[in-house]
Amino acid sequence: MDGPSGRRNEKANRELREAVSRAGALLAAVFVMLLLMLAASLGDGTREAIVDIVSAGALGKPEETPRPAEDQTVFIRLADVEKDVGADVIIRLLKASETSVGMTLSGDEPRILIYHTHDTEAYRPTDDDPYEASEYFRTEDDEKNVIAVGEELARILREEYGIPVIHAKEKHENPNINAAYSRSLETMRYYKELYPTLEMFIDLHRDGVSETGFEKDYVTVGGLQCARMMFVVGTGKSGKSSQYAPEESDTEHDMPDFESNYALALRLTETLLSYDPRFMRNVRVKAGKYNQQVSDKCLLIEVGHNANTLEQAKNSMIYLAKAIAALENGNE
Repeated sequence: MDGPSGRRNEKANRELREAVSRAGALLAAVFVMLLLMLAASLGDGTREAIVDIVSAGALGKPEETPRPAEDQTVFIRLADVEKDVGADVIIRLLKASETSVGMTLSGDEPRILIYHTHDTEAYRPTDDDPYEASEYFRTEDDEKNVIAVGEELARILREEYGIPVIHAKEKHENPNINAAYSRSLETMRYYKELYPTLEMFIDLHRDGVSETGFEKDYVTVGGLQCARMMFVVGTGKSGKSSQYAPEESDTEHDMPDFESNYALALRLTETLLSYDPRFMRNVRVKAGKYNQQVSDKCLLIEVGHNANTLEQAKNSMIYLAKAIAALENGNE
């Protein structure tokens, strides 16, 4: 649009955007102040949990892995809380961060279920690990996709720590990826009924980056290149399992116990960070359900991304297994 009228409209639009931005910053600042005031009444240590709040009003902190520009986030200790998660949930998360985590993982009956909602997710192909792609960084070859990573985690837990594990290799993406979470929910329920001793449910994924330049986004631990990892915690407030189709029920009793799941994810994150300070990205708290209503010990973990290699992802399982084994009865 040219001419004086066009310039006036452009100026008006720019001023409107600036006004909206200022209003957003003001609301964010008010939110942070209220959060800090409420934290003071929640018990010892809670105020210290509110860290890394950015000066712009707790919104918009950049991450090493790109996120959409509109994905503004509130930051608390070791956690990124997406903008559609309410303040009431954040307060409950702050209290949950002080919860101790321990469980019984030894015995003869299965204690952990590892499964894959997105079973064809794969890594950057290499000379050592080539594969035939079914889609962009995806393959049906279970020796080259995330199922292979889950198998490595199951093997280490069994052989190194004596923890009985079920690794479910059921396919959930086909014929329609939009129903993948509904199908993996059926898998979870099937094994939970078959093995009532199951305590922990691990949905193992790999994350994605759309830009190049992340080939060196890994850590070296014990001389091994390891993919960085991240836990995702669903609060269930949207009633969905992510951007995919809603689940069957959105009733209150089917909501995730996000406080317990968050406490577990936070504990494992802290343990893994003790192995290397860059090993973990912050826990990602989202409004979806991610089938985490099935148990109070549900984990969704992103093991690296498509710029990592399969070897790097498998190496990370050495340390994830070690951190999980440390949960036995709350032991470090």
